[in-house]
Amino acid sequence: MQEQEEEQKLKPACRIFFAELLKSDLFVREHGETFLVTPTCAKCNRLFGVGEVKEVEKRRNITRIKISDPTDTLNIYTDKVLELDKIMAFVGNLHVRVREKGKGFLILVEEAGAVEEGVRNNWIISTARRTLERIELLRAKEQEKAKQAKQAKQALEHYAIDEDKLDFWENLAINTVKGVWKDYSKTSEEMVLEVLIEAGRSSVERMKLVKELKRKGLAEDWIEEVIDELIGEGRCYEPEVGMLKVVEE
Repeated sequence: MQEQEEEQKLKPACRIFFAELLKSDLFVREHGETFLVTPTCAKCNRLFGVGEVKEVEKRRNITRIKISDPTDTLNIYTDKVLELDKIMAFVGNLHVRVREKGKGFLILVEEAGAVEEGVRNNWIISTARRTLERIELLRAKEQEKAKQAKQAKQALEHYAIDEDKLDFWENLAINTVKGVWKDYSKTSEEMVLEVLIEAGRSSVERMKLVKELKRKGLAEDWIEEVIDELIGEGRCYEPEVGMLKVVEE
């Protein structure tokens, strides 16, 4: 039993906006497992999500949690005792459910916990990036390549994917990011400068700075971009390769 749980935790968890997940109803079997394939061709049987807790309802030993991201609201279920706050992150397993209208799914929580807003913003940005990457592969110039993959061919046919539908999912991802980008950018700059200012006259190792900010919920590639922008703006500099120092005003 323990070996099965450890094996499950090693499987990658998808990052999908809730609106796309709720529009997904294509199930495929591979290597004895069932996967849900979404309209932008993500293949999932585990999900990593972050959202705002809207409602909690307990029925006997099962708790239903209604959780929202900027695109939609979904229900997740757990038999665990959780410490919930306004924003939570969760990893859940997708279980197929047969209904009158066809197959659907339930999300059963594997792990969950309260997180800060920065983690939610990071999830939104990284989920949007992955969504746009999948859409790019399905664009007209990649259609023939995509059709060669069984999974992609099934998705293209099942969801009748065309340019208009790709535009819809692309715009959803872009508009979702716009809602957090301004605040996220400002917050990220402040967090980088705060660490450098605290160091005073001492330099801070770039790798150490990135590692510290990753623990606070910022994406590594975004941290690197923010650092480069601050250097370009003359607000910090590299006294030597791999070291950073704030510019004293």
